[in-house]
Amino acid sequence: MNPMILLGLGLLAIVMVSGSMVLMMQLRQHERFVARVRVIHGHKIVRAPAGKQQLRTAALAAIATIGQTIVQRGLLPSKTVNELQALLRSAGLSGTNGLGLFVGAKIMLAAGLPLAVFLLVPTTHLPPLMAHVLPAGAAMLGLVAPDYVIGSQRKSYLKKLEDGLPDALDVMVICTQAGIGLAPAIVEVSTELVYSHPAVAKEFAVTASELGMIADSRVALTNLGARTGLDSYKRLATALNQSQVFGTPVTAALRLLSQEMRQEMLTRFEARAARLGVILTLPTMFFIMPCVFMIAGGPAVLQVMHSMGSM
Repeated sequence: MNPMILLGLGLLAIVMVSGSMVLMMQLRQHERFVARVRVIHGHKIVRAPAGKQQLRTAALAAIATIGQTIVQRGLLPSKTVNELQALLRSAGLSGTNGLGLFVGAKIMLAAGLPLAVFLLVPTTHLPPLMAHVLPAGAAMLGLVAPDYVIGSQRKSYLKKLEDGLPDALDVMVICTQAGIGLAPAIVEVSTELVYSHPAVAKEFAVTASELGMIADSRVALTNLGARTGLDSYKRLATALNQSQVFGTPVTAALRLLSQEMRQEMLTRFEARAARLGVILTLPTMFFIMPCVFMIAGGPAVLQVMHSMGSM
């Protein structure tokens, strides 16, 4: 088979796989939205078939077991393990199997993709050099793919945290105005925002658990900012700690912080809108202006060609 044809088929396969992944993510978001609406109206959530759910759980458990075995055997340096845990925690994967699943997925892909390519190469009649390069490229792709997925999920998770924080501050302002303490207000945020902003609710639930276990509340609030790594959460932790140390009103600090964050969000939207004209320049030049030139100058060109042909 021609190498160019094989390369084209590979690119087509990558595009199809990427498109299917995007469609699956959108379908899952739609299913979660439908489930929330059903819960609000008092209906039961329709679960996935037991066989498919058990098969998926068993496959994930097997991959996580491989990764946990590698981590427990000490094959990875402790510094690398801590960095991976911090990366997964900032992506919203703070469970016990997160690290094992990530490491196991890298190992499975790094071993499985080259094996699949090695089995398919004899049927394609590729040049010897490309037959040796493709398995190595597949191994590198298997090692890099989980990092790309986690990086993309981390960006999405941090964006959700950033967008949902002003609403969380509004809930805390309402709670503190009603005379509720800081810890119950954080618990109330984790309860009220579980459907509208699940990522924010999850982080505040972790903070509420730490407030119940750690004697010094400043440590739990500082962990909120350190765990997410976002400046807005660090500012929230600093404002709450200063309110407790100096005795300043918590409600005023939260209201001012909420206004600042909403203004920053509005500024970001205005900056995106200001860049819209520059972004649309190339599509306008390549797709719209040629059509305008054809419509405006096409009849004149046809008349010139007709007059030159009649001479």
